[in-house]
This record gives sequence, structure tokens and C-alpha cells, in this order.
Amino acid sequence: MKKTLVALIIANALTATTAFAAADAGTWYSGAKFGWSHYFDANTGSKALDNNNGSNHFDIDRDNVGGGLYTGYQITPWLAVEGGYDYLGNMQINGQHGGSGAKLKSQGLQMSLKASYAVTHNWDVYGRAGAMGYRAESDVSGHNRFETGVRPLAAVGTEYAFNKNWAGRLEYQWVSNVGNSNQIGVSSDVSSVTAGLTYRFGQHDDAPVAVTPAAVIAPAPEPQHFNLKSDVMFGYDSATLTPEGQAAIRKLYNSPGLQPAKDKSTVVIGYSDRTGAADYNQQLSSRRAQAVADELVTLGIPAQNISAEGRGASESVTGAQCDGQTDNALIGCLSADRRVVVEISDK
Repeated sequence: MKKTLVALIIANALTATTAFAAADAGTWYSGAKFGWSHYFDANTGSKALDNNNGSNHFDIDRDNVGGGLYTGYQITPWLAVEGGYDYLGNMQINGQHGGSGAKLKSQGLQMSLKASYAVTHNWDVYGRAGAMGYRAESDVSGHNRFETGVRPLAAVGTEYAFNKNWAGRLEYQWVSNVGNSNQIGVSSDVSSVTAGLTYRFGQHDDAPVAVTPAAVIAPAPEPQHFNLKSDVMFGYDSATLTPEGQAAIRKLYNSPGLQPAKDKSTVVIGYSDRTGAADYNQQLSSRRAQAVADELVTLGIPAQNISAEGRGASESVTGAQCDGQTDNALIGCLSADRRVVVEISDK
């Protein structure tokens, strides 16, 4: 019987998982229990025969009420350390054949480790193992004696959480060999079955934590592009705007797409075709871009919001479609590359 109880406790500890019916880790709990105690494997020594007419025949009443108080600290969700006071009741020994009998009463302070295993969210089973410092008192034929000692104890039980603060438990406990028959005349193992009510301090709030959704960052709008043909804006090999070019820029400035962009960042980019020297084309594209930017500033675009740059023959629009053509045919085919682009974006 003893070996079976110890094995159950060890197996319970090794398979323990998070026990929701147990208190939150890092908190204390206290409770009280009340129930039935049972004395068994009793032994009587020579002192039990004193003034008993030498009789060693007894009728033993092994059952009585028992109870106690306990408090514990929850180390992890499944492991706690628990201590408390137990009243183990008494055992009445009635002598036969003229014997006057005896009585054994015991109580003690205990300390144990409690390992729990969750069956459901609110219900767990547990085992305890530890030791009890006891005080056993005997009354043999009017002679009162007491003895103290330390004995192992083991317990198994089940616990149910009514809410986050209150829980009930039902427990079977065994204490080995309480009393010393040679000193006080009687000794016995003591078992008890008790029902307990536990209050758990400082439990965490069960209310769900509101999760604030992450702010969705809208992607930046794509820059607006306005294309102006250099062949219309400027004369041949010139960076001076023609009247037609000025009219085209004025029309662009007054368009619905450009008016809301006065306070945005505006970049004017000039491009050339691939004919001629690269350095010259780069310079010409820069001067033409600057001429368009200056005209937009004159019309009302804030100077601090606009810039100009030339990119020469880079970023060709025509690509390889004009390959194989020469002279005027090539110049006409490459006209799409000769352009000024107005690009508007948020600052």
C-alpha cells in the first residue's frame, strides 16, 4: 500500500503539465479541510498492558474525525510547496477480559511538495510527498504519555477551480507509524480522507487583453509624370523656349493635374537622343530642363520646391527600333527620345 502511494506521486510529478486549477505561479494560497481519519497497522507495547490485568485482547475503534489548515506557494504552474497543521483524530482501544483499554490521539505540522496534472481547464489531479512533525499522546489505564517525532507522508487528490480565487479539493493522505509503542504503548499508521476549500491570493486577471491592430501604412503615391517634346519646346540646338514651348508650359501649369502639386516636390528632367557627343548632349539636356523649371517658377511654382537635371541620352524611349536608319530618317525616328519630363511627388 505504501509503495503504491509513493509510486503514484512520482509518476504524477514526472507527467505533470500546466494545471489551470492550481494557483498562478508566484502566488500564495491557503485553505482548510475536514473529514475522516482512520488508524491502521496499530501496534501495542508493554505499556499498553500496564494496569490492564495482563490482557492483550482489545477491541479497536479506528475511525474518527480529522481536519486541518494548510497554506502553499505555487512555484510553477504545476509545482507548489505546501505546509500546514493536521489534527489526525484519535484511536480508541477497548480492553477485553477486564482490561481497561487505551487511547491514542495525534496531530502534527507537515511540509510537502505538491505536483499537479491538468485534466481539464478547471480540474486537476495532484500528489503530495513530504514529512510530518507529529505529537502523539496516549492514555493507557489513566496513565497519560506523549511522544514526538518526524514521519513521512504522502497524499493524492483532485482539485477543482470554481473561479480564479476559490477552489475545492478532495484528498487522501497517509502518515507512517505515528507514535512509539515502546514509549507510549501504542503506534499506528494514520490515513485520512478530507474535503478542503482553498483561497488563492493575487491571481491574474482572466479578462482577455485587447489587441490593438497595427496601423496600416498606406503606400506612398506614385509620382506624376508629364512629358514635353523638346522638338516643340526648343529650336534646333537651342535651350531657349519658343513661344510654342512657353504656351505648352503655361497649359501644363494650368492643368488640373499640376495645380494641386504646387506645394509638392517637382523635378524637371531633360533628355537628348543618341546622336552627337555625349558630353554635349548632357549639357544641352540640362540647360533645357532648367529653362522649363525657370518658366514654371515664373508662373507660380515655389522655387524651393523645384529642381532641374539633365540625363543626356540615357533612358532611351526608342531603344533599338531606329537601328539601321541614317540622316533625317534617324533624327525623325529618335524624336521621342528628345523630351523634357516634369515629375511631381510628395515631399
